[in-house]
Amino acid sequence: MQARTRTAMLVGVVMTVLAAVGVPTSFAPPAHAVQAITDIAYAPAQPAGSRGHLLDLYQPSTGIAPRPLLIYHKGSAWTSDDGKAGADAIAAIFNPLGFAVAGVSVRSSAQAVFPAQVHDIKAAIRWLRANAATYNLDPNRFAIMGDSSGGWLTEMATLSGGVAALEGTVGTTGVSSAVQVGIAFFSPTDFLQMNAQNLPTGGLDHNSPASPESLLVGCPIQTCPATVAQANPMTYVDANDPPLMFLHGQADFLVPHGQSVLLYNRIKAQCGDATFVSVPAADHMMVQVMDPAHYGLQTVSTTTDCGESVGTGTLNPTWANFATFLRGGLKMGTSCEVAYTPGVWEGAFNGSVTIRNTGTTPIDGWTVTWAWSGNQQITTAWNATVVQTGTQVTARDATHNRYIGPGSSQNFGFSATATGTNAMPAEFKLNNTVCTRA
Repeated sequence: MQARTRTAMLVGVVMTVLAAVGVPTSFAPPAHAVQAITDIAYAPAQPAGSRGHLLDLYQPSTGIAPRPLLIYHKGSAWTSDDGKAGADAIAAIFNPLGFAVAGVSVRSSAQAVFPAQVHDIKAAIRWLRANAATYNLDPNRFAIMGDSSGGWLTEMATLSGGVAALEGTVGTTGVSSAVQVGIAFFSPTDFLQMNAQNLPTGGLDHNSPASPESLLVGCPIQTCPATVAQANPMTYVDANDPPLMFLHGQADFLVPHGQSVLLYNRIKAQCGDATFVSVPAADHMMVQVMDPAHYGLQTVSTTTDCGESVGTGTLNPTWANFATFLRGGLKMGTSCEVAYTPGVWEGAFNGSVTIRNTGTTPIDGWTVTWAWSGNQQITTAWNATVVQTGTQVTARDATHNRYIGPGSSQNFGFSATATGTNAMPAEFKLNNTVCTRA
């Protein structure tokens, strides 16, 4: 298959796609122009003619670059080799926020058994990182998201960074397959405990030789515990793992809620970084896990650095909150404040900009953008690399000042020319987040 490029306005049809992936249309963002490159082969097809080694890439048509990347894989109980389906709906949400989105497919369990699926997602991540410059991606800011078996793939990719046995030899090699943050929805973890955790009203027979889990590992799960352990995300948990958020409905009929409880307890015991959102009355669908009817009722457990907090309704499962979590994990900052001071003389002026990290996570690498309302033109700058195109200005850190800890700040300045009015910019953005004015 050959990659296809198109520029698309995600309007109208996106509502249908959102519904197809279980996203309420009330969450749909405004229409946004994107460039979509579909059916990119990140490795040769196996078997020939299959779709499991293809990805689609959705890029915002405007905004700062290089861009953080969100990798998405839709669950199918490992029965489909088209897990990239539905990524256009995720792109409709995250492209306007400055993220590139890659929908990634992996081989189905009928085409190859575990660990092929993990080899595939890692191959896709390596290919995307190796080609980051070509597609204006930030190779240091890769996130991943998925639901059900896609959530399992998300957890495996997030927690097994650096595990040589799971790298495989598919496609591009010699490049890191690590991601920096993950979000998983209702994922299976320990297959051997699934039947015991089923709802009192019933559930799937996960021990069956024909169960999705048995087909994935290539044997009835209770007969091959060593292989099942290798397919368990908990096997790879340690204190150095990236932050992971996972969400699960307490009424999940297909994947027991207890699977996420096990994972959370494992991460807590290893002093890892996890946020577990447990949603009452929600079944195995994103539309139910994200239903506003549950807002304020979900149990949110957070563990980091061997500490824990548990609350009710402290984090509603919304796209805005997911974006904030991803930004924090990618060290882009979650909130900011800007102080701007001009020193004006006839026909020219100096500008001093102080950016303060008002969030709780560090910022590692920053870009500040704004637009002039008049004919201001920057001539020189210090403590930042500043580029102006028309009225749009982009200021990037000067490397030595790229890090801004929580509550800390950095400063840069510039000289510019101006005639007539010299109004203060209406808005400053730090890493695509609008900052408050000091």
